Amino acid sequence: MQNIKNFFVLTVLMFVAASMVFAGGKSDSGSDGGKANLLVSVWAGPHADLQKQVSRDYTAGNITVDDVDYGNLKQKQLTSFQAVSGSGNYDVVWVNSQWMKEYVDAGYIIPIDDFIKSAGVDLNIYAKGLLDGCVFDGKTYGLPTFAQTLILAYDSDAFTKAGVKVPTNAEELVQAAQYFKQHGSGIAIPARQGTAAVTLFSQLLFSDGGYYFDRNGKLAINSPEAIYAATVYDRLVDNAVQGALAWHHDETAEAVRMRNAPIGTIMSGLANQNADPERSKIVNTVKYAPLAGKSGKAAATNSFWVWAVAKNSANPSAAANYCVWMSSPATEKKQTLADQQISAINSLSTDPEVLSKAPFLPVVMEQLANGRIDPPLVSFNALKADLVVSLSEIATTNASPADVLGRLQKKYENTDFTK
Repeated sequence: MQNIKNFFVLTVLMFVAASMVFAGGKSDSGSDGGKANLLVSVWAGPHADLQKQVSRDYTAGNITVDDVDYGNLKQKQLTSFQAVSGSGNYDVVWVNSQWMKEYVDAGYIIPIDDFIKSAGVDLNIYAKGLLDGCVFDGKTYGLPTFAQTLILAYDSDAFTKAGVKVPTNAEELVQAAQYFKQHGSGIAIPARQGTAAVTLFSQLLFSDGGYYFDRNGKLAINSPEAIYAATVYDRLVDNAVQGALAWHHDETAEAVRMRNAPIGTIMSGLANQNADPERSKIVNTVKYAPLAGKSGKAAATNSFWVWAVAKNSANPSAAANYCVWMSSPATEKKQTLADQQISAINSLSTDPEVLSKAPFLPVVMEQLANGRIDPPLVSFNALKADLVVSLSEIATTNASPADVLGRLQKKYENTDFTK
């Protein structure tokens, strides 16, 4: 039975490999003219076409890029990990940061420290908050790229005319929102029941040194830092632009760039739209600031992707070299200039050419360097789903943030959060 199952998996993978879109070369993991043939798995977002284009410049190997829609990407990677090495399985996988622990624990991807050392890569070139999400038990399992975080975008003309100070901490942000609310607008935030609200809460929590667990690994969803973050969220909702209770990230960003709100918490991946005159009324007046906590420190809820090497790659050395090349300063710069995606390379935040295209980058990199990721645990998913509902209750009722989070703490206080 096991042999039949293996034969079926192998047949499916060989069929898939034969139908893939090429960035150059063959779909096997052997060699062609001395060059390795690598099969690369990526998410089929708008960036995938750019990744294929950039990969054509990779001279050390023949790269086949298989871009898969997000809903099917993880399952296809998991199937590939079960295949026999060299049978059409993936050599390189583009991994969502939230999947990294699962892949490491299962042994699906391998440490690449020796390859990094051989290539002479200085890991200090990467934002620490992102690189930390690639390291488990002191071993590096990939290199970070394509990050996103919430930042503040604001219309500088509106602030100048109003005489309002650009916020440098959470209290000042609430005060600015109150002023503009009293004068007919308010702040734009994603207050619809969903994960966007959790992202905003997490960044406020992380910025003040808080986390979902205490130093002993015990749930701390009702810690002073968590209650403060939820209270700020509640106050921002009270002073939000009309309609914000129905908004996710896209609607929030649109409200700012169309001057329906003088300031908003926008996802960095949408910031490039502010410079598009066909989509924005603030092309010449938009500026950016960190989304800081009470102390003034700003920390991201780090969401990013990782270039990693599959354990069953027939050529792990060549696969690691491709990961190093794709996440190198030169290759990342080329992609950033093309579509303003956020890399993990610290130096790009001060590169004049890059800043002309992505002026929001210094703010993003500051937050990413201080950032943390939400716990990549299966057991955390249920808590997160309930946190979505809890934040919606805080936003739409007079319920006390401390009481709401207290109930959440009690519900999950005996949950095992080690898995």
